[in-house]
Amino acid sequence: MRIGRVVSRWQQDWLDLMRTEGDQVVGTLFGYDRLPGTWALNFPRGLPEHLVYLVVAGSAGGEVAGMEVSLAAGSFFWVTPATPFQLHAAGDAGLTLYRLRVASDTAGCPAGHLVVPGAWQVRTTFDALVIELSGALAFRAERLRALLVVLFSDVFRAAARHRRTPPLDDDDRAAVESYVDARPAERLSAEDLAAVVGLSEDYFVRRFRQTFGLAPRSWLVRRRIQAAMLRLDESSDPVAMVARELGYPDVFLFSRQFKDVTGMSPRAWRARGSVLR
Repeated sequence: MRIGRVVSRWQQDWLDLMRTEGDQVVGTLFGYDRLPGTWALNFPRGLPEHLVYLVVAGSAGGEVAGMEVSLAAGSFFWVTPATPFQLHAAGDAGLTLYRLRVASDTAGCPAGHLVVPGAWQVRTTFDALVIELSGALAFRAERLRALLVVLFSDVFRAAARHRRTPPLDDDDRAAVESYVDARPAERLSAEDLAAVVGLSEDYFVRRFRQTFGLAPRSWLVRRRIQAAMLRLDESSDPVAMVARELGYPDVFLFSRQFKDVTGMSPRAWRARGSVLR
């Protein structure tokens, strides 16, 4: 699957399909998942659906139709139906990723696979997709269709320029994320993050927006809420305790920000069941 700078007919057909039928093509296999170092897949005849990943942490390796692939953190991966592939976690630490499957009776996109490195700008759309797919809020179908159009149009843009160095390189991005993740209770600023990579605040903010698609302040809130989502999924600690661990002075502020990001309260998130599995 090759992506050029000019929009192709199949790309436009695909986006048109997502716009009109996107809410009907994503199946029940989707989620934001943390996978062990033993994780592996082997489909010598491929899958009947499109498989779509965004690797968030860790890395994976394998082969697609006899071609070696390597998926570092930030890699968007798309393999089309009936394309043979095998993947495995690279390293004992495992990996964290967003994943979804899209029905195969969809537009005439070419067979094969697509890897787009440094595709961090699509992470917020994956966040929103997982939330919509796991819930039943008003206008769900309309939002799913819109989000799928945003996701794939951003992917097509990124793929057309994927040979360029991303605005923040992988080392700088990883340094910023590690710095933030090690200080979940601190209220960091753009100036703090800029200092991590040795850039002026104004220049850093411009490069940050180009990398993540958000201002640092909004990204920091989402990063804390993403940590909270995992804590609520993986522990039975009270919501108030999770809020304190993430530096919120009271549970009401935490709940408001959590709902702003996810569309549901922390208790509703925890009670949503195992649909993501």
